[in-house]
Amino acid sequence: MKKFLSLSLFVCAAAMAMTSCNEVGTTSESEPSSQQETQAETTTDIYIPEDEMPTDRVPDIQSSDEFEYEIINGEAVIEGYTGSSSEVEVPAEIGGAPVTKIGTYAFEAEYDITSITLPDTITLIGEGAFMDCGSLETINIPEAVTGIDRGAFVACVSLTEITIPAACQYVREEAFTACESMTTLTIENPELAYESWGLEELPELTISAPEGSSVAAWAEGMGKLG
Repeated sequence: MKKFLSLSLFVCAAAMAMTSCNEVGTTSESEPSSQQETQAETTTDIYIPEDEMPTDRVPDIQSSDEFEYEIINGEAVIEGYTGSSSEVEVPAEIGGAPVTKIGTYAFEAEYDITSITLPDTITLIGEGAFMDCGSLETINIPEAVTGIDRGAFVACVSLTEITIPAACQYVREEAFTACESMTTLTIENPELAYESWGLEELPELTISAPEGSSVAAWAEGMGKLG
């Protein structure tokens, strides 16, 4: 009798031990460790602006008689000038699409150009768009332009005056650096902020800006307010 009782106790003890091991194994597999929990808690998303996201888009540059251009989302961007005229008129439409932007460095170092007429459809002037156009004397900024990017008119040494329309929300740094012949700059948007446009080294420049605007305050402090 004692032998059977001892055997029964042994079997029960073994069964309990196996159950306990299974429970421990299940717990380690199903529940994350404290290290895993810490890693999960400290994981954060990194925000990348849409315009800085990597892209695999291959530019589709097309050509007309005088311009290289690209059509993006139904709008044309002027990417280069291939003509030979000293007086350039950018079309309002090209390739069946409205021309809305002068692209990055589109007219860079086109030294023989003396005047450029932009259409009313233009809303953006890209970085370095007219950089080193040393003979450029006149250019219009259309009323629809909302932005002028960095260095757009750098070293346009023959440009004498320019008007930035009320719709323009920003002009980036160095936009007018080394425009040494510029004597008149007119600002129409009272909310436009001065962002180191490169006007400090233009001794003959007079700036007209809305009263109370930040540009007017800067110009007054520099002795350039007209």
